[in-house]
This record gives sequence, structure tokens and C-alpha cells, in this order.
Amino acid sequence: MSDDATAGDALIAGAAAHNVGEYDIARAIWAGETRLTPDIDAEDSLRGGLAAFATAVLDGRRGNWAVALAAAEEAESTVPNSDSENVDLASVERWLAAFRADPETAERSPPPLLAVDDDQPTPGTLPLAAAALVAVAVATGIGDDVEILIDADRYAHGSDHPESTRYATFVRDYADADAGQRPIVFERLSAMVQRERRKEDDVSDLFD
Repeated sequence: MSDDATAGDALIAGAAAHNVGEYDIARAIWAGETRLTPDIDAEDSLRGGLAAFATAVLDGRRGNWAVALAAAEEAESTVPNSDSENVDLASVERWLAAFRADPETAERSPPPLLAVDDDQPTPGTLPLAAAALVAVAVATGIGDDVEILIDADRYAHGSDHPESTRYATFVRDYADADAGQRPIVFERLSAMVQRERRKEDDVSDLFD
């Protein structure tokens, strides 16, 4: 099994997805709705607030004003009170205030990029644990085999140097790829995982 992802991994993974315009993926990660992503506990108000922010962004862009404004109100009441020393939330608060004053803001311009530890992460630059969260959320959303990504993460963590494995590279590439390139990356990663699975099966057969 891979190392368990932490709330911090989920925070940065959602920020990375948000920063490349994958707002639905960011919301799912922050809300703890996909495999590998840790649940939100009672003390993790920041992720809950950011999930509400992402909902406001998504539904605002779709013109679902009632849902978007309710989510923005929830985010406004949660985000400022969160433990957020490593996340720059000032731009989020400004966007929420502007959106509630004029909801069409969401249609006219994108939301602000998010900075974590003074860096604006993207999926291709994430540590493996966070990149895997993005990859699994993407696979869930588009219908790719999630187990391929989960096994790739597990095989990478089975190495002495997980971050530099080919599995880690492909997980990051899949998380970061555009829609046109993602099927090619997934096909190559799937072939690698299938080979490793066959090796596991062969070893298992020796002891049966």
C-alpha cells in the first residue's frame, strides 16, 4: 500500500487543480469525495471553505446563481476563520466579495490563482502523494480505470525513491495532461501497471 495521503496533500492537490482551471477536480479533492483523499474532519474548516469556494466558481460559471451564491456565502463565513498560515486567502476573500456583489464576475474572468507556501502549484509539480490525488480525481471524473492510478501510486511507494520512479512521472503526467494527451499517457501507464501486476501474480503462484 502507498503512504496515506494527508490533509496537507489534499489541500495542495486541490490548489494545483484549481490553478489549471480544473475547478470540478479541485472541489472533489477538497470535499474528500474521491479515492485516496482523506475525509474532512471537524477541524479542517479550510478544505471545507475551499470546496464551497470551488462550488461558487463552478456554478457561477454555469449561471446557477442560487447555488453559487449560497456556496459563496458559506465560503465567506468559513475561509477567513480557517487555520491558513501557509495559504494566501486574501485573493479568495476579495473574489468572494466581488462575486456576491456582482455574480456575473464569475463569467467575465477566472478566479484568482492559489498560492500555498508562497508557491502556485500545478499538477505536474506536485509531490507524488498529492499528484496521485489529482490523478485519481481526474480518472474518476472522465471514467478511466481508477485502480490503474491507485496501483501506480502503490508501486511507486514500494521503491526506495518513490518520487523519482517512472510510475511517479506518469502519475504526474496524467494529472497534468490536457484532454488530448491524457489517453496516451494513460495507455502507457496502464501497460506498465499491467506488467507489474503480472509479476505479482507470478510470485503469488509460486507460493500457492
